[in-house]
Formats: sequence, C-alpha cells, structure tokens
Amino acid sequence: MSLAIDVKGIKAYGKHGVYNEEKKEEQLFLVDVSLSFEDIKESEDLLEETINYEIIVQLIIDLVKKESFNLIETLAKKLAEDIRQLTKKISMVKILKEISVTVHKPETLLNQTTEDISVTVSEEF
Repeated sequence: MSLAIDVKGIKAYGKHGVYNEEKKEEQLFLVDVSLSFEDIKESEDLLEETINYEIIVQLIIDLVKKESFNLIETLAKKLAEDIRQLTKKISMVKILKEISVTVHKPETLLNQTTEDISVTVSEEF
C-alpha cells in the first residue's frame, strides 16, 4: 500500500535572491511538500509511525529564515534534503519513495508581469 502526504502553501519569510535588495529585507516564500511512501508493515494509529506535519512546517520556516541562497533552486534542494533526513526516523514502518518540494517566490521584481515564480525539486528513491 502506498501513502501520500502533502503540505501546501507553507508561509515562510527569508532573504533569498541574487540582487542586493532581495538580501536586505525578508520576503514571502510559499513552500509545497509532497511525500510518497510505501507502507512496509501494518502501522498503528501512532504519530511516531508517520511524519509529524508540524515538524515539517517548522523545519521549512526555520531554514527559509536562517539560510540565504542566491537561487530558490538551491533552497528547494536543501529543503528536500532536510525533509528526507526526517523520514529516516520512520523507516521501519514506511519507506520514502518520492519527495517533491516546490518553492514559490511571489514577491519578485517580476511581480508586475507575473503571478508566481516557482521551482520544483523532485527525487525518486
């Protein structure tokens, strides 16, 4: 049996971009995370046997705030790596099959002519 967990529209503020203005003041980033698992054994109704969404949300908010990358591609890759590390704690119950992280940057210099700019990083295992 497979299981998908999606957390969408996580609001986080940080200083990411190649221009000096983007590094001076925090801007809004929206992050979507999708995780696909294979259940390898019958699990009980226990939080310890799955991913705690609160931990994912807090990890994303903290990383977006404390790190600063020129490219949102790099931010998305780092978020995917850190979230993958979280999943290792539940590897006895579920095996991660795929992770996808999308970082939206709605407040770019192009927001006069674009609705949204985003980057998606996906990896299958």
